[in-house]
Amino acid sequence: MTDDSKNALQRGLENIQDPFSSFIRAQATTSWFLLLATIIALWWANSEYYSSYQNLTHTSIGFFLGGYKLETSLNHIINDGFMVIFFFFLGLEIKREVLAGDLARPENRRMLILCAIGGMVCPAVIYALFNWSHDSLVGWGIPMATDTAFALGVLTTVRKYIPTSLLAFLVGLAIVDDVGAILVIAIFYTQDLSILHLLSAFALIAFLALGNYAGVRQPYFYIIFGVAAWWMMLKSGVHPTFAGVAIALTVPARPKLTSEKQLVKARSTIKSMQKKSVSVDVLGSREAHEQVLDMRDLAERASTPLRRWEDALELPVALFILPLFVLTNAGVPFSVNSFVESLQHPIGLGIMTGLVLGKFIGISGACWLGLRYKIGCLPNGVSFQHIIGVSLIAGIGFTMSTFIATLGFDSLPIHLQSTKSSILVASLISAILGVLYLRFIASKK
Repeated sequence: MTDDSKNALQRGLENIQDPFSSFIRAQATTSWFLLLATIIALWWANSEYYSSYQNLTHTSIGFFLGGYKLETSLNHIINDGFMVIFFFFLGLEIKREVLAGDLARPENRRMLILCAIGGMVCPAVIYALFNWSHDSLVGWGIPMATDTAFALGVLTTVRKYIPTSLLAFLVGLAIVDDVGAILVIAIFYTQDLSILHLLSAFALIAFLALGNYAGVRQPYFYIIFGVAAWWMMLKSGVHPTFAGVAIALTVPARPKLTSEKQLVKARSTIKSMQKKSVSVDVLGSREAHEQVLDMRDLAERASTPLRRWEDALELPVALFILPLFVLTNAGVPFSVNSFVESLQHPIGLGIMTGLVLGKFIGISGACWLGLRYKIGCLPNGVSFQHIIGVSLIAGIGFTMSTFIATLGFDSLPIHLQSTKSSILVASLISAILGVLYLRFIASKK
């Protein structure tokens, strides 16, 4: 359809659509959605409507089929269901980065892994020191995590003062950090373990990997057996988010056709379409319609399922799943007195010190060691001073830290409120310190 054939409404919508699409897909937009969800949750939990907030998050949802009954709360559906999709998306990112991203180069991979290990171990040790003789020691994994979306959103606010490669470094660091957090969840936050269900889940995941090896590219194959693996993992006692990452690693990452073969077939189809008529009538001509479908199939075989599914999940995860998780988990009654009490409690001290100081000491210290002993190298244009700023921003552990807190203190709900408020405050302090430091070194240069 040419521009002349479009009516005024179509032209007006197109003028709105492109800027709106760019805004929605911008990295900062994800952070704004998370921030908005956080503000709404905090307002809701600290207003006169607090009881409605509690009722919503604990509302039972389920269905009956004869004598079979499946019932759970909305909170569990989000944490054990929707968040699996988020971790599946993370798994796709991890696999792509290892095969073709920053983690594909050995020198970059060594530095990122070293910095991520420092950024996980140091906060966990600091938290453990504060909570050594208390039952709250179980929460040692809380300050280990970095919230990728929030951290990137904060870093983009000073984008003009930093090299672009610093954003890629933070993404790689957060991905390795996420791998560590996933392993911690799977190994240390597993309750009653069912070996039969666990072996069934691993068998299904191995079957998916075999399908990948055999060249299976149909999405339904991975969806059906992936859901079955998730269910077996859920029943095993291991948190099902681990299944999300494991299933993602079985998704094909190579195209079915090479670029050369794809181009030859595409040229042949296009020439055939051009010979028949000047304009392609896909509505009236069955042959033209099938030729266009052939072009679509060729394009699909030339791309990779991993990349297609990652692109398809990017917006639902960023604009729906993560904000929904934040909305149902970040609502904690907050006051000056509760904040002061959290500062006096080992949990609050461990979380805030771990996220703010632990991440800074762990990441920047590991980077210094890596540079000093030539274990790895930094991306072009990135200096050690930039890494100090990133190590401060990495203390934003909001989403992942809250998620681990809900697992660690599931049997100790009395600690959950002070834990969430401490995560919020520590994340805010880390964001402010990181931005101010990067602005400071930029002004000096």
